[in-house]
Amino acid sequence: MNRREFFARVAPGLRHADPKKMVPADQVPVAPPSFFRSSLGLEPYSPDSDGAWDYAKAAHLLRRAMIGPTEREIRDAVAAGPDATIEMLMIPFDPDFRLIADWAGTDPRTGAPEPAESPEFWEWFNGKLERRERLGRWWLRTMVKSPVSIQERMTFFWHCHFVSELRAVEWPEFMYHQNQLLRRNALGNFRQFVREITIDESMLIYLNGVDNFVDWSGSHINENYARELMELFTMGPADWNGAPNYTQRDVAEGARAFSGWGKSASPVSVHHNGLGSAFDAGRWDSGVKKFLGRTGPFGAMDAIDIIFSERADQVAKFICEKIYRAFVHHIPDREIVAGMAATFREHDWEIQPVMEQLLRSRHFYDPTNIGAMERSVVDYHLSIIRAMGLTRVMDFQPNEPEHRFNDLLNRLLKMGQMPFHPPNVKGWAEGRAWVSVSTLPGRQKFAIDVARGDITVWMDNQRGTWTLYELDPIALARTFPRPDDIRQLCDDMAHHFLGNPPSPRESEMLYRTMLSGGTEYEWSLDDPDQRAGIRIRAFLAALVQLPKFQLY
Repeated sequence: MNRREFFARVAPGLRHADPKKMVPADQVPVAPPSFFRSSLGLEPYSPDSDGAWDYAKAAHLLRRAMIGPTEREIRDAVAAGPDATIEMLMIPFDPDFRLIADWAGTDPRTGAPEPAESPEFWEWFNGKLERRERLGRWWLRTMVKSPVSIQERMTFFWHCHFVSELRAVEWPEFMYHQNQLLRRNALGNFRQFVREITIDESMLIYLNGVDNFVDWSGSHINENYARELMELFTMGPADWNGAPNYTQRDVAEGARAFSGWGKSASPVSVHHNGLGSAFDAGRWDSGVKKFLGRTGPFGAMDAIDIIFSERADQVAKFICEKIYRAFVHHIPDREIVAGMAATFREHDWEIQPVMEQLLRSRHFYDPTNIGAMERSVVDYHLSIIRAMGLTRVMDFQPNEPEHRFNDLLNRLLKMGQMPFHPPNVKGWAEGRAWVSVSTLPGRQKFAIDVARGDITVWMDNQRGTWTLYELDPIALARTFPRPDDIRQLCDDMAHHFLGNPPSPRESEMLYRTMLSGGTEYEWSLDDPDQRAGIRIRAFLAALVQLPKFQLY
């Protein structure tokens, strides 16, 4: 038994236990088979020794690094090879701002017009609500319209990490500003990332930084952000041996260091708040603090530097474990995570080298890690829209009258994952929490209805009924290499939409569904008598009901 096999047979919580505290070998609990995923490490994947770079590996990389890769994008990645594809994934891009161009980047009018209940007040109030909806629709559209880039996947990852809720922040202008901060730092330096998010106005509002100050009347120290910074954003409550990473005193003293930051004034008018935060030395607790073993008159940036100095190992492992759970598997392999954490520290907290190391590794491409993660609600819906090439998604329309439809937003809200609306400061659940007896029927129904063209809306007497999430089955089929070979088309479409290849029985079922009582040699996309579009729709409706369709 080699070293990795040994560690794989020890429960994750015991892998890094103190040897002096370890229980006898015959009492060590054996991990269930789900833990035995891979014996491969972080050494670079090589087509010569690890199997050819093929469609399955390219699809796996793109599914994890972006959302809903198309057939063309996957085949281009196969042709380009892993190194060139990963280099392309690391290239940022500028989103299309048309949905929010009239207000994105401007200071919000935070002061309500007077008198209350006046027409001006309701115009102001309803305008704010409408901008909040447009912000969510804009980001969903940005993810769907993304080129081959990891940017939006990473931005959403950090949105689930540095959590703020629009309901609490209230102003979409602030949340847009934070979203840009997440996007700008998504592959950058994590320490600088923490510095910027700490004084971001949305975070100051959400975790009560604006309420953390001292003044002539005394101390009004609020511990909320200091606690979440350590527990959720940087180091976690305990290290891998179970030792606490901080104490309640560290929380209290850290909160003092973070005091004095608040909203900025706007040059527009006294009724607006600026997008940038402001530091008021008169509201800062300038006294001596004792924080994580250090003593001094620390401010916010000092406290952050102390965290990265005194708890460097814990920060690196905590963040890399979270990256692993998001991009590889919801059960982390701590030996792999430790290697990622070492890279994180060696590169002075740069995120991109860690991501490149992971995405280039043999471990990432191990077959046990392919098609092994449950799609979140956002990933599931947007992948269907993007990979199937759906059009007429009303939420994405920038102009009247279509923009009044929020069908996609409403679906995500009902299913429990709408961007900018996480349930709490911990963000959304992960892994198997997304697929259950209560959520599966709704997920499947959306995919089946899309395949059949059953999602419709009445527009008006002139335009009649429109099909939403419009699918062109013939155009979709033509994106595959051999669409006039019905058996090959079935195989290609199944491999494209399923993270794991179909079993022989599933393949035969899908083929018979597409054949639909016809003969193989008569199949033609161009012959209307063959009803190719109807048969492709039936094929897709059957395919999306396979359990494998929930995985990626």
